[in-house]
Amino acid sequence: MIHVVTLSGGTASAVAASRVIERYSGEDIRLFFADTSWEDEDLYRFLDDLEAYWEKKIDRFVDGRNPLEVAEQRRLIPNQKRAPCSVALKVEPCVEFLAGLPKPVTLHLGLDITEQHRAARPKHEYEKIDGVSVDLPLLWKPPAFPPHRRVVESWGIKAPRLYDLGFPHNNCGGRCVKQGIAEWLRLKVTFPERFEQVAAWEEAQRAKGGARANFGIARDQSGGKVVARTLREIEAMADTAQISMMPSQEDNFACFCSY
Repeated sequence: MIHVVTLSGGTASAVAASRVIERYSGEDIRLFFADTSWEDEDLYRFLDDLEAYWEKKIDRFVDGRNPLEVAEQRRLIPNQKRAPCSVALKVEPCVEFLAGLPKPVTLHLGLDITEQHRAARPKHEYEKIDGVSVDLPLLWKPPAFPPHRRVVESWGIKAPRLYDLGFPHNNCGGRCVKQGIAEWLRLKVTFPERFEQVAAWEEAQRAKGGARANFGIARDQSGGKVVARTLREIEAMADTAQISMMPSQEDNFACFCSY
């Protein structure tokens, strides 16, 4: 049996991996990370620290495209509902990695008790691969409850810096196309150059006309109706918005090799 753990670069998947390493210490364990080429620099420090702590190499896959390049090739503006980067940069590399391994394989995903509703689809899809089963180590008894950063820090490893800046995830350097308005405003404050890069890209895509002209990366549900918002519209909110800059205690927006 081979055990594969998908690492997102966040604390939840790190705790999941640690549980697998402890339970199956005498078996073949592979750690897999798919790089979006858009990660915060500190994410790589975090992975390096985990490798040193576990004394295990992490297999790192790099497609070379970032999420905006994937979206542009698909001729769309990504958002919470349409994010082809998840499949192209996370799922497909994971499937390819699994296909190259001897079977049987158990794929371990870093979903905790607050995210059980997200488990059904990846379990169904990955188990279509002959010889592959899916497990959720954060649900093993006793379940691992957030905040997972406390466990990571008990190992003597500093949590990723995006959490200290208030982000509830460590995805794509704070530019995750699935995140909400609060996180885009947080990005504007903490990494204005990153915000400007995405905002300028969005403007250029909308200028091409067609269906893209009516879409925005963000979705505003504050009035009870879902409305697309461009980052320029969000930027205009920056002076009046109240955004907490308190450190985030939970990795509640994990980006992992899922559907």
